[in-house]
Amino acid sequence: MREFFRVGDLAEFFQVSEITVRRDLDELAEQGLVERFHGGARLAASRPAASGAATTAHDAEKRAIAQAAARYVHPGDTVLLSGGTTTLAVFREIARMDIRVVTNNAMIVRELDDDTTAELFVVGGEYNRKTRALNGDLTNLTLNQIHGTICFLGTNAISHATGLTSQIHAAAAVNRLMAAQCKGNVVVVADASKVGTTANFSSLPLADVRVLITDDAADPAELATYRSSGMDVVVCPIEQRQA
Repeated sequence: MREFFRVGDLAEFFQVSEITVRRDLDELAEQGLVERFHGGARLAASRPAASGAATTAHDAEKRAIAQAAARYVHPGDTVLLSGGTTTLAVFREIARMDIRVVTNNAMIVRELDDDTTAELFVVGGEYNRKTRALNGDLTNLTLNQIHGTICFLGTNAISHATGLTSQIHAAAAVNRLMAAQCKGNVVVVADASKVGTTANFSSLPLADVRVLITDDAADPAELATYRSSGMDVVVCPIEQRQA
């Protein structure tokens, strides 16, 4: 069995576009099933047991959240997008709009095609192989010179007790700075598994978040605390869930 695959070879074999192949490989990498390299992927050295049902539900959640997020974007906006696969899904929904996107999410670069009309600005920084995002002093220096009209933040965790938190200190700093540099809505996009949880590093308080978009598996009591503090909470119904 082959241990590595080229994007072009996979596209030819399955008779699909290279953009589609890259998206699928990104999803497999997120699950830990493959390791991405420039132009292709290799089978991961150790692969977790995969659950097709869980993967489908996760994909459906991200798509629904991204579609709801896109409704907040208007022509002419300068959109700040943080790292993560949910913000990647948001970009896919807004890529054909007349907007400007500023991001540290390196995965977005592979989404560009002839139909993309959004201007894309990728900030510099240190590349994190696990999250495929750019962070660090250079990232922060660049963001300090940019002002967005709307901001979409992914997060590892959100809680009424601890606000937004991240597993990576540098990623927490980027979220905090993007929120500070946004003149309009700060929107958090997070599936239900992130709601009511806390990660290692503080990113920003809930008071700095205008909108949370999540899915209908999120704890209603937790969401009620966000609404009581004045946050708009959008809950996306997921039609197909595995019992």
